[in-house]
Amino acid sequence: MSSVFEEYLEEIADDLYAPGDHDDYYKVLDSVKAIVKSNSLLNSICHPEFLTFGSAAHGIRMFDNDEYDVMIELEFPNYHQILVRPDQHRPGMVHLCFDQLESHSFVEDTLLDHRWYLKNEEIRNLMDSILRDIQDRVVWGTKPNDLYRLYYEYRQNCHTITATSADREIFIDFVPAIKVRFEGVDLQVVPKSVPGPKRSRKCTFIVSNIREELSMLSGGGRVMQDAVILLKALCESKGLPKIHFYHLVSLALWWLNDNEDSDEFSLEDLFIDLLYELCQALKDNSLSYYFYDELDLLSNFEPQQLARYTKVLDEAYMTLKTYPDQDRLSYGRCNWHFFW
Repeated sequence: MSSVFEEYLEEIADDLYAPGDHDDYYKVLDSVKAIVKSNSLLNSICHPEFLTFGSAAHGIRMFDNDEYDVMIELEFPNYHQILVRPDQHRPGMVHLCFDQLESHSFVEDTLLDHRWYLKNEEIRNLMDSILRDIQDRVVWGTKPNDLYRLYYEYRQNCHTITATSADREIFIDFVPAIKVRFEGVDLQVVPKSVPGPKRSRKCTFIVSNIREELSMLSGGGRVMQDAVILLKALCESKGLPKIHFYHLVSLALWWLNDNEDSDEFSLEDLFIDLLYELCQALKDNSLSYYFYDELDLLSNFEPQQLARYTKVLDEAYMTLKTYPDQDRLSYGRCNWHFFW
């Protein structure tokens, strides 16, 4: 028989999920796809593929969020011959050497430096030149007379398209990525500028494995989705905005890797377990990306932030871990931990 806490967690999780009305998002996305895939320059150098990732793709988008993340994966001919070299000065970053690929004048003259290394800013500029064509276009929604106007913005690490209608505003962050084969696995690497030696600063990329990440978290089932969205809501309600879904997803993947019997866990046990692991990760300043453990996901936290976040979550953990044994636990006492 389920505990009172388990029943409350299930009810709260249901309230946290965003409505599943993705139809208009897909209409906007289809419009963007058509523009990108019809670009003759891009088609002459690579094949673009669109991958929805982040909270929406994982099915854990929250009720107050109408944002989507889309990766534009660029597959160059013979991409497996791109040499991926870890950055010795920036753990978790890599460089891409194209000297084994067939030369193309635009790639060689614009996208590569004199060492045949791909330049991160030029990849972003290429996508900017294509996506700017979206500005002020219109897309019909699924409802009669529901017209979306599209607006484009080039931001630091992404290209944002805002679709605005009379009743809704949808935000889509597009991120370009290069398809590579690294350590025997097909991955995506995303252009990202980070501090370090000037000579290599313009050639840094960050590793991701979107397809496997989506598959692995999905394997954790609805209970894992509930636990992750509850953990995110807890962080939001406690004023801890620097903890993002990508932290919690990697935390969940590491947990799944260590617990082969994950399908035997109840929601309350899994949630409390993940909360404990998050506390430990912050306390130890140690949370790496599951698919590339050289990448430190806490590198942008200051020591005082880690200390405050650890204190707040430790206090929440010490309270919440007692709730499964409280038969007279009120819904209000439980609920206030998750809503802000």
